[in-house]
Amino acid sequence: MSKERAMGRMRVRVKRAAGMARLFTRALVMGLAMWVVTGCSPPAIESAVLGDIRPPMVKNARLESGYEFILEFDEPVRVPKDSFSAEPKRLAAQAESSENVVSVLFEPQPSPGEVVTLAGTVQDMCGNSTRVQVQFKGYNDRPAGLVITEIQTAKNTSKKAPHRDYIEFLVKKAGNLGGIYVQWASSTKTMRFDFPACEVRAGEVIVLHLAPEGVAEEKNETGSELGLSGGIDATAQGRDFWSDAGGLPDASGAITVHEREGALPIDGIFYADSSKSGKLESAKLIALARELADAGLWKLDVPPLWENALLWKPSTSRPLVRTSTSPYGASAWGIGESGSQSPGIVN
Repeated sequence: MSKERAMGRMRVRVKRAAGMARLFTRALVMGLAMWVVTGCSPPAIESAVLGDIRPPMVKNARLESGYEFILEFDEPVRVPKDSFSAEPKRLAAQAESSENVVSVLFEPQPSPGEVVTLAGTVQDMCGNSTRVQVQFKGYNDRPAGLVITEIQTAKNTSKKAPHRDYIEFLVKKAGNLGGIYVQWASSTKTMRFDFPACEVRAGEVIVLHLAPEGVAEEKNETGSELGLSGGIDATAQGRDFWSDAGGLPDASGAITVHEREGALPIDGIFYADSSKSGKLESAKLIALARELADAGLWKLDVPPLWENALLWKPSTSRPLVRTSTSPYGASAWGIGESGSQSPGIVN
């Protein structure tokens, strides 16, 4: 083989090797770029080549008090100046960090039950940043004490004295309604109403209307004027609220009342058609009935039975009435006389 041919082959091999090296380098760079984008780089490569590229992650978020929100991260973080803000705009949010905890203070304090959106940015010690956005309700440190006193589970067809679904409450302890919520469930659906911020006095009567007609006269009475609202079952004696979440189950259902998110109920009822018996199969009803049992408000077998409910013959003319505010469970309830509905007036 001539010297010129040998040199030519050698140049070809060198070019091929260089090409392979470029392809390998390009693949490595593309691979690292993909790891950077996804934030899932292998620790060894991250440490040796790129350093710390992982953004801090939120481990826990909670409302600490009426004016403070806490964010916990998986590593120490710092807060850039003026990087946190809140909606509504009237709220100023001041954030400070200590190790892996960020404390956000609000001025003024959010109203009880007020929906607040908090947004901000934090950085770890290597400059990796995380954008955080959370939504919560203003903390109510003075929740009113409510007890259910009367329930109309269905619309009647009376021309003289029409009634539509409602739940009546007696205020046993003065306070604010903000953040208090009511849940009710049928065998297939769970519904909910959140009370707005509203100061109430002990002895007041509240009527939550669950089958509104949608007329302009149906108004939430959050102020001192209790004759503000019109509509079926609205009275000047009671404080009226209206919900379009859905009506009560006519025959069999459960209702729970909660002071705040995540808390066990403070009152409630589990009622059922007297023709039902045996094991309760509905997951929706079981969930609310179990909450009542866990709070010590209702006796429930394991597994839950229809017989654990307040059993009645469903009627559109007879309400469910509280016979005593002291004992809990089915023994505290009875069935009213036909036409005895009296929303807004505790008998």
